[in-house]
Amino acid sequence: MSRKSKRILAIGAHPDDLEFACGGILLAEAASGSEIFLSVCSRGESGTNGRPEEREAEARAAADLLGAKIEFLDLGGDAHIEATRQNAFAIAGQIRLVRPDILLSSVTSAEQHPDHHVVGSLAREAARFARYGGIEELLERASHAVTRHFQYAVTPSAEPRGVKIRVDISAHFEKWKALMECHRTQLRTRNYIELQTARARLLGVEAGVEYAQAIFLADDLLVKSLDEIPKSSRLF
Repeated sequence: MSRKSKRILAIGAHPDDLEFACGGILLAEAASGSEIFLSVCSRGESGTNGRPEEREAEARAAADLLGAKIEFLDLGGDAHIEATRQNAFAIAGQIRLVRPDILLSSVTSAEQHPDHHVVGSLAREAARFARYGGIEELLERASHAVTRHFQYAVTPSAEPRGVKIRVDISAHFEKWKALMECHRTQLRTRNYIELQTARARLLGVEAGVEYAQAIFLADDLLVKSLDEIPKSSRLF
C-alpha cells in the first residue's frame, strides 16, 4: 500500500529553529512525498550574530534545500513576541491557509529561549482557533482542524519528561547537516551542529538506529487497537 502524502506546517520562532530541532524529520517526510510548509515568526532581529536580512536569506536557502515553502510572520520581532490573541490569530490564519494534516511547533517548557516558549503556546491556541468557525478576524479563510499536533525541542534542556516519539533520520543525516549549515551566521560562536548531531546520535543508538530526532505529543492520540501503537524504542 502506498504511503499517503501529507501536508505539514512547521512553526518556528526564529529562522534556524526548525532546521536544528526537526530538520531531519522534515527531510524524511519530504522524501516520502509530504508537502512541507514553514512559518517563521521573526527574522532574528535581536540575535547576537547575523543581520535580519542575512537570517532570512539563510532560512530561504534551507527551505529551498528542503523543498519547502516558507513564510515569515510579523509577530513583533525576535525577543519581542508576546502571547497575545492577535498573534495567535496570525498563526491560526496560516493554519487555515496551509490546511495541514500535521502541525509542528515548539514545546512550551520555560527552560529555553523565551520566544520558543511563547510561540509554542501561541501555536497551541492557534490550532484551536483555526477550527472555530465564528472568529471574526479569521472569517476570510475557511476553518480547519489539524489532525495531529506534535512538538519539538530546539535544545535538549527544553525536552519535556515523558513519552517521546523517535523518528529515524539516518538516511537523511548528511542532508540534515547541510540544512543546518545554511545558517552560517549562527555557527560563528556556537557549535550548534555538533550539539544537534550528538543529540541525534544518542537518540538513535538508544533505539537501535544510527540517528534519530524526537517529537512530543501535544495532544492525546486515539487508536482502535493497541496494534496501532508503534513498538517501544528502548534497548538499554
